[in-house]
Amino acid sequence: MSKSRAERAAALEAWAETVDPEDLHQADTDALRQIAELAQQREHLDAELAESVRAARAAHKSWSEIGAMLGVSKQAAQRKYRADASA
Repeated sequence: MSKSRAERAAALEAWAETVDPEDLHQADTDALRQIAELAQQREHLDAELAESVRAARAAHKSWSEIGAMLGVSKQAAQRKYRADASA
């Protein structure tokens, strides 16, 4: 089972507490920080997108229409969002 981002962060913090500061060296983490920020943005956008699909389905929009807006087939849209749309 995959760990959540919060669990991985907690494990990293616990590990960091065990590190001797003399063993540390400065690292350029700009690229990694950008990845983390973009991943958070993607999670937020994915949640907003799922909510928009639910709203479209509630407004009786077809999977073909939704798929067209997503740039995918109706089957791909259904596979990804069907469970969310029925909630």
